[in-house]
This record gives sequence, structure tokens and C-alpha cells, in this order.
Amino acid sequence: MKTLHKISKIIDVFVFIATTLAIAGVFYEGMTLKWYGIVGILVICMDYSFMPATIIHLIVDKKKTIIWFHVFSMVIILIAIIMKIAGVDYPAITLVLWYFYIWFLYGAINIKAFWPDKR
Repeated sequence: MKTLHKISKIIDVFVFIATTLAIAGVFYEGMTLKWYGIVGILVICMDYSFMPATIIHLIVDKKKTIIWFHVFSMVIILIAIIMKIAGVDYPAITLVLWYFYIWFLYGAINIKAFWPDKR
């Protein structure tokens, strides 16, 4: 379990960095009104690192209150997979909210992990 906890800290940093770069890339595309292939790669890195991170956190954080965020994340992942299989398109606003949800969640996780409570 300690090994999985160490892996979760590493993947948390990776998810946060990947999400930050994906958000920055999408906004840059919007500002220049051009499509850049690297942004798609950044989004894929974000999504495909977020999924295993969520599964790892469901195992590692099962006795912490933050588990409910990871349960919510897993439900949203399952809904997105079902929508993809059914061929239903996502509204653009859901993708924006998805990116920022991941960004804020993993930002908070990293802050809590690397800035310990000194009470």
C-alpha cells in the first residue's frame, strides 16, 4: 500500500501538469484560432493519466473524506464512456468544466500533499 501511495503522489503531479498544459493549449488555440496537433496530445495525456489516478485514489484514499471526489470522478468517467459508445456528442461547456474540475481537484491534492498542515 505504501508503494501505491508513492505512485499516487507521482501521478498526481503528472495529472496536474498535464491538465495545466492542456488548458493552456486549448486557450492558446482559441486565441490564435488555429488547430495545433500538440494540444490534442496534451488532452489525451490529461485524460489518460486522470483515469488511472482516479482508480488509484479510490484504493489509497478509501478512509479519507476526499474519496467522494474520486467517486464522483469515476461516475463522470463512466458516463463519458457510455456517451462515447452511444455516439452522443458532448456539449463544449462540459469539456471546459471537465478540464477545470480536474485542474482544481489535482491542484488541491498536490497542495495538501506538499504543504503539510502545521497545527
